[in-house]
Amino acid sequence: MGSRRVLGNDPFQRGAAQRTPAATSGTAATPEEAAVPGAASVVPEGPRTGSPPAERSPEPRPASPPKPARGPTPASEAAQPPARKTTAKGSGRAHIQPPATTAAPSPTPATPPEPPLAASVIAPAAPGPSPLLSAADTAPSSTLASTLQWTPLSDAPPEAPVTRPARRVEPGIAPSEAPAASVSGTLVEVLREAPGLLAEAWSALEAAARAIRAGLGTSGGERLDVYGRDARLSEAVAPLVDFLYSRWFRVEVEGAAHVPAGGALLVANHAGALPLDGPMLHEALRRERPELPEARWLAEDQVFYAPLLGTLFNRLGAVRASPDSATRLLGEGRPVLIFPEGIQGIGKPFRDRYRLQRFGRGGFVKLALRTARPILPVAIMGAEETLPLLGKLPGGLLGVPYVPVTPLGPLPLPAKWRIRIGEPIAVPPGAKETDLSVVEAMVEATRNTIEHMLRELLGARGGVFLG
Repeated sequence: MGSRRVLGNDPFQRGAAQRTPAATSGTAATPEEAAVPGAASVVPEGPRTGSPPAERSPEPRPASPPKPARGPTPASEAAQPPARKTTAKGSGRAHIQPPATTAAPSPTPATPPEPPLAASVIAPAAPGPSPLLSAADTAPSSTLASTLQWTPLSDAPPEAPVTRPARRVEPGIAPSEAPAASVSGTLVEVLREAPGLLAEAWSALEAAARAIRAGLGTSGGERLDVYGRDARLSEAVAPLVDFLYSRWFRVEVEGAAHVPAGGALLVANHAGALPLDGPMLHEALRRERPELPEARWLAEDQVFYAPLLGTLFNRLGAVRASPDSATRLLGEGRPVLIFPEGIQGIGKPFRDRYRLQRFGRGGFVKLALRTARPILPVAIMGAEETLPLLGKLPGGLLGVPYVPVTPLGPLPLPAKWRIRIGEPIAVPPGAKETDLSVVEAMVEATRNTIEHMLRELLGARGGVFLG
């Protein structure tokens, strides 16, 4: 009958079909029909005879020209793509075949600059009876496509921090190929967990590194007392002091019970290119008489203001030698350690070892008479061989009188130390610090007592390093 049927609900398709003249069977589409984008395909009905019409191979449709840009398509039109008309075999009627659902990129909504955005995957909506059904329920999985859109993070919880796993060495990697940081870290852990002397030596080396940084002023110094001591640094350097005291020097102490409570003056001989006798005597009192207030030792100006050494000693408990500082320390009930030989004691050559130098002008005696505190002589054996002074280099550029030359530089030799604390020296009743004869007599008595104790210790010594 040559009738034509227009497929689809698109008004553009209906208009294109109405403008196209009727075509008989077997005629090709007109150029106007092919040029209209989205026009409906019209298939003429076959003659009404008993035999079915011959099947025709589909002819390729010419490519459609690009569709001109137009305004936004309504949602109803965009959701319903055009249908395709086919003719069933054996009947001359055309049937409407719904097109396969294909995913079309949905327009990206304009996103506000705030709040921050997070990526989420939204499946395109497929036509269906209920808007509550998802695309997976209404369309085949092969025809679904996901669209990446952005949604505001309104109530999204903060992301959990990403934890990086610890770096480890794979079994197939040789130790030489492992990162240097992992190898060094493993070696440090092994040395720290090593039994006995090795672990103590490694802890002492770490403490020595902290002590050097403190002496250079690059660490510590946050919490100081009125005298400049840093309690944190003392704890950090404690492994080094313990190792030197117990393992390296193997210090033995005699007569610690003679130190009275309430403050006293401990006068000792000074020896060694570097004055280690102050820290060692300080450690001896801390161990032997822990019930007493912490002792402090007085350092001469040349040591107190020396680069690195003066700052380090001050942070560990040394106090600049002066009558005011000593009086204040005694008023606190502390034992005060005094080395009256001063710079001359640590500056004497090794050949003059254990020969006491002049004890100054008797300042420690005047201090004892003024404060009514006892004087205890102390003899230290072993410091002379620990850092023997072999020579002197000019030290003007460093701000010191000289730079000592020792066998191993600043590293001490493992000489055995012995410390003997004598009984208090009797003070004449009613004596005053202005009485020079009394002052000189007490200075000589203290010096002779220390010298006598040194001779006794040297006579009983079995060897410099074995004791």
